[in-house]
Amino acid sequence: MVSPEEAARRRRLRDAYKNAERAARTALMPLDRDALGDLVDFVDAHVVDEGCDHTRRFTERWAARHQVSMDRLAEGLEEFHGFCDCEVAMNCDPDLVFGTAQR
Repeated sequence: MVSPEEAARRRRLRDAYKNAERAARTALMPLDRDALGDLVDFVDAHVVDEGCDHTRRFTERWAARHQVSMDRLAEGLEEFHGFCDCEVAMNCDPDLVFGTAQR
């Protein structure tokens, strides 16, 4: 049986590991929380209206309008499984990418 002190130490280590992993993944995202929220809202609205053709056509449109490098954006989105527009809308919510801190 593990002592309460050891259990607490293990939880701290696990939490530190998870936080470091999140920080490394989030560092690949070239957008801040607000810009990512804007992108996801834009893409989601277009996917609802026009459907997803399994490309990032709406993401690319948003990136061009906001002068964001699509290569860097694609790398960040792929880290969170945003390989097409519907996946960007479903998997790249700012709370998932940056954590649940309030805007």
